[in-house]
This record gives sequence, C-alpha cells and structure tokens, in this order.
Amino acid sequence: MATVAAAPWFRARLIPELKNRQSLLYCRNGHRRYRQSLCFRRSFSIYASAGDEGAVRVRFAPSPTGNLHVGGARTALFNYLYARSKGGKFILRIEDTDLERSTRESEEAVLRDLSWLGLAWDEGPGIGGNYGPYRQSERNALYKEFAEKLLQSGHVYRCFCSNEELEKMKEMAKLKQLPPVYTGRWASATEQEVLEELAMGTPYTYRFRVPKEGSLKIDDLIRGEVSWNFDTLGDFVIMRSNGQPVYNFCVTVDDATMAISHVIRAEEHLPNTLRQALIYKALGFPMPHFAHVSLILAPDRSKLSKRHGATSVGQFRDMGYLPQAMVNYLALLGWGDGTENEFFSLEQLVEKFTIERVNKSGAIFDSTKLRWMNGQHLRSLPSEELNQIIGERWKDADIVTESQGVFIQDAVLLLKDGIDLIPDSEKALSSLLSYPLYETLASTEGKLILEDGVSEVAKSLLAAYDSGELCGALAEGQPGWKNWVKKFGKLLKRKGKSLFMPLRVLLTGKLHGPDIGATTVLLYKAGTSGSVAPQAGFVTFDERFKILREVQWESLSSNVPLSAGAVTH
Repeated sequence: MATVAAAPWFRARLIPELKNRQSLLYCRNGHRRYRQSLCFRRSFSIYASAGDEGAVRVRFAPSPTGNLHVGGARTALFNYLYARSKGGKFILRIEDTDLERSTRESEEAVLRDLSWLGLAWDEGPGIGGNYGPYRQSERNALYKEFAEKLLQSGHVYRCFCSNEELEKMKEMAKLKQLPPVYTGRWASATEQEVLEELAMGTPYTYRFRVPKEGSLKIDDLIRGEVSWNFDTLGDFVIMRSNGQPVYNFCVTVDDATMAISHVIRAEEHLPNTLRQALIYKALGFPMPHFAHVSLILAPDRSKLSKRHGATSVGQFRDMGYLPQAMVNYLALLGWGDGTENEFFSLEQLVEKFTIERVNKSGAIFDSTKLRWMNGQHLRSLPSEELNQIIGERWKDADIVTESQGVFIQDAVLLLKDGIDLIPDSEKALSSLLSYPLYETLASTEGKLILEDGVSEVAKSLLAAYDSGELCGALAEGQPGWKNWVKKFGKLLKRKGKSLFMPLRVLLTGKLHGPDIGATTVLLYKAGTSGSVAPQAGFVTFDERFKILREVQWESLSSNVPLSAGAVTH
C-alpha cells in the first residue's frame, strides 16, 4: 500500500450546511491542522489556498501516444526550472493508461527528447525512486484499492446504466438546453437493487457523487483565483466497466501518493481541476498548488498544430537545432526575467526562473525567431566544438575529405555568420565551391557589372593569373592578397566597390558573399590542400580561369543570348 508523504496542506472551507465534525491532520513538521470532514449532504463549497510550504516535488506526466510536442516540452521545462530553482525534485511519470494508443516506442522517444534537452529527472523510468512505479499501467492495483475505499465511504457508487441509457440522458439534456450531466437513478439506488444487478452480472462503472450545490475556488499560481460551480459537473466515472481507471482518478491518486507539491501543466487541463479536487477531498489527500500554463499558439493565434509545420522536439532536432537554443526559446514562450535579455543557458534559467513571471496569455511560436536564436547559439559555441560539428557534417555529406584541419577551421570562420542551422553549412560550403558565372552575368545585377567595364578587369586578372602573380600572393594568405589587390587596383585605377565587385564576380562567380579576400584565399587552399572531395562539385582556379578565357564579352554587352550555361559543376 502506498503512503502519502508530506506536501503543502491547503485550508479547505466547506460551507454551508455541514455538521461541524472536525478531525486532526498532522503535517511532517508536527504542526496540527483541523479539517472538516466531507458529509453526505450535497451542498458545500471548497476554497483552496496555500498553506505551509514543504519540499517541492513537481512532475511531468506525458502520454506515450506520439512525439513530444513543443508545448509539452515547455511544460516539462517549466517544471524542471521550478524544481531546480527551489531545490526540489523533478519527477517523470508516464501516463500510459490509453492502452490502444500508448507504445513503448513513443515512450522511448519522449525520454530521448527530454534527455536531449538536458531535462534530467530525479525519479522516473530508468532511474526509479521511492514513489514508484512510474508508469500508470503498473499502478492499477493502487487505483483499484483507492476506488474501493471511495465505494466503502459512500463517495462512489456503482452505476449500471447502459450506453443507450446514457445517450438518452444526453439527448434529453440537449433538448432542455442543459449541460450533459449524469442524472441516472443509481445515485440513490437501494442496496437490494444493486445486489440484483450484481447477481445478473450487469456491467457497471464507479461514479463519484458530486454535490448538487456549491463551488470550488483555487488560487492558481499563474491565473489567480479560478472557480467552478458543482452543478455544471454531474456525477462522473472514475472506473470503467472493464476495470480500467479514468484519467482524472489516476492523476489524483498518482499526484497524492507521489507527494507532488505543485502541479504545473497546460491550461487545457484547468477544467480537470474540479474533478480532481473533489477526489482529493474525498480521499483525505492534501491538494497541491496548481499552475496552469497558457497554450502555445501559431502566428494566426490558433492552437499550434502539425498544419503549421514542425511541432515536435524530435523534428527540430533532426532539422539541426541545438538543444540549448530550443530550451532558451521555449523558456521565453510565456516567461521573461523582466529585462531585455533574451539569451540564457539552462543554468541561468534555473537561477532566474520564477513562476510569478509566467504570463497567462497565449504565447506565439515564431519559427523565424527560433531559427535566428539557434544561429546565435551556434556561433557562440567554442570554436573547437563548432569546427567539429560542422566539419563532421561536411565530411558526412562528402564535401570534404577530412573533418578537421586548417581548411575546415578557415571555412567555418568564413561561413559561420551565414549558418543558422547545422544543415545550412552544407549549402554554404557547396555554394562557395561553385562557379555560376554565366548565370550571374545574365542577371539584372550582372548587367550593371558588364556596363562597368568588367571585361577590362577580367583581361588584367587573367594576366595576373598566367604570370603566377596572383597564385603567389594567395599562397601567402591574407597579407599576400591585400598587397596584391592594392597594386591591382592602382593598375586599373579602381578602388572600393568598382574594384571589389567585378573581382568578386570574376573569382567567385557570384555577386554577394563573405569577405572577398578571405573567400579567394580559401578557394586557393581548396585547390591545393586536397581537402575538398572529388564529388563536391568544386570548380578549381584553373577551371575558373579557363571559363573566363572563353567568355564572349562583346556578346554579353550587346545582350546576345548566351550559348553557354551556368557552370556550377
């Protein structure tokens, strides 16, 4: 039998018309608290407010029926941050009572995604703990034990209504424009009537007796005071006719027997609080603090779903996002530290996080900002780590022959400002190695270059290449390039844009890109170091200058259609 450890007690005012029968509750610290026992009159109110603070224990309880949604990941993150900031425990519980949809593969994927995000749990699958088991499917005996207690105390009764009878009740309520609450006769059935149905083997559920009048009020840590009237609920099922417990009953028993002090969850669970509060009181369990986090919305302010693109943590991981960027961005969806700062490590979030600064308004998921933030985190990595990540990516893509070395270091340093996601690095390097000269010259911007006398620059550039002057300068690296280009500019009486724009087009085949000097030096190294894989589509300097020799500048200047295509190899 499970025992209930200490958790913060809540004061409960049960009003009106209750016999003032008091019993003592004892907290772990020895202080006494009085509670009024739940009587069988059907009119009362519950007002729950925080009592003494105890050890903080929070939980994340995903259902293994699919991938971990970013909304679930944010809920897990907020629970983790709250626990760590309070010196408490972060518990992982698997809610797998949906036997038809729950799979072990989905459970493993959820665990993998949480681990990837760095959200290590203190108790749960793979770790264990004093409050296990941590899968609901392994706790059925516990649910049945507490259901029987409620049956014996009169808080629950057997309901023998058939599905047809229940549907008829719903139809009648709809015609009367009333909520579809249970109004069956088994709530007041005699013991003899129940025994007759049991003797016939009639299937039955366990229904919880809901007071006919009264209300529940809670102090939600995010949303403030929230209240419900009991007359909107009706008696609800806690155990199905097949013996399987219902979600709200499982959750309440689990949270109570695992001594969960704070339930931080999505706002879509807010309506469940009424049922759960009634079960807490009927079983004599102290209620935890509740905090209901707003939903994550799409840009059109609808609930974020698959139709808006990637929504699961695994998808973003496969797209090349960094875990630290995902954690940082998810934390900002509804929370901020009150400053303009937007960049936090997980450790910094633990230090800064408070539940009071969580916003109750819906948070917009902006994939563009997430991508930008990932780029910032990527570029802030130590150079050795960044070189390793991107070098391995290039090696796996068969662009380079080795994943490390001087060429990798120089290429990452040159291209990293244009890389927001790790897969972007493939396109960035492949683009650098290509030479789409004809395509560029045929473009609208290319025609402006033609009008600026690029053919004369090409003639002088070919002479510098043929004489070995250019390659000799590039062999000296950036200092050699700077000396050469200064002399080259004086020779042509060009400087600034009128010098570097035509040089960029002639040497790289493109109008835009990173620093032309660093690019040209890197291209030279690519052709001499053997670092570029043969299948990478690299257009060497020899091939580039061969193409330049064959360009019919007169034809291009007079808008005669080109016979040659864009050379990209």
